Amino acid sequence: MFCESCCVESGTATEVGVDERTSPMDIIESHPGNYVYDVQLGMVIVSNTQGAVVSAWNDSNPPSRQIGMYDRIVKVEGELGQGGKDIMKKIAAKVTNGVQVTMQRPQERTVTVERTARLGMNLNYRKGTHAKPWISSIEDGNCLIDQWNKTHPTHSVAVNDRVISVNGSALSAVDTVETLRTATGTLTIKFVHFD
Repeated sequence: MFCESCCVESGTATEVGVDERTSPMDIIESHPGNYVYDVQLGMVIVSNTQGAVVSAWNDSNPPSRQIGMYDRIVKVEGELGQGGKDIMKKIAAKVTNGVQVTMQRPQERTVTVERTARLGMNLNYRKGTHAKPWISSIEDGNCLIDQWNKTHPTHSVAVNDRVISVNGSALSAVDTVETLRTATGTLTIKFVHFD
């Protein structure tokens, strides 16, 4: 089966668990955002071989169709999933005969704010993984992220966006959350965002 522990449920889509120890900036820059593409997985996938399946696909396809870090699965055989577990079940049921998966590539969003109030975003992350934290909620009102979104609607961030760096540093999930909680002065936060 497709390795569910390597994927992160994000709304009605599932992010692919490509090794996040590589530089997320390099992956995003080589795979521009706002792009949806199809892949055909045509082999039996057993637990913990997701990386090999992704590598095999990427080795035989041009860069614009390679699966990149933070790309997420939005459809299986043309059908939208109801969440990560639903998507994984659909893939597992069809993969022995080949399965078409529609992927979506994220955009990079940069938010720069002066720390004069609460950020107003709650973050989640998975302990024991290299996964970056994601926004689980954004508070309404006088919080900095809500104000940023209202002032910059074409560059807003949203629930399920991931924090990939703070002030130019790509930190562990725990360190990212702690840095955002305690930092003062100017904060430059880079996110990956899905439209």
